[in-house]
Amino acid sequence: MELTELIKDYVATELLSSIELDFLEGELWETTQHIAEINTVFKAPKKICEKLDLDEKSCWQLCCAAVLDSSRPLKNGQKRADDFKKLIKQYKINFI
Repeated sequence: MELTELIKDYVATELLSSIELDFLEGELWETTQHIAEINTVFKAPKKICEKLDLDEKSCWQLCCAAVLDSSRPLKNGQKRADDFKKLIKQYKINFI
């Protein structure tokens, strides 16, 4: 499985299996645990960002958070995408 392919699949079908969602959860968790070590992230295509209601220059990890927010909302109402945006800003991560 690959993060980008799963996000593309979700944008096309709005469906992912629980195993695929578990994978995305793991990837996002791993990224947030090592965020201080990350200098740059890759931007997702504009059409993917638009479908997920994100800024057109969002990264794949932010798209992952948006997919999880849509498919598996947190019980406390918090948004993973908002939390990840704060981390990007806090650690001054660059987009390529």
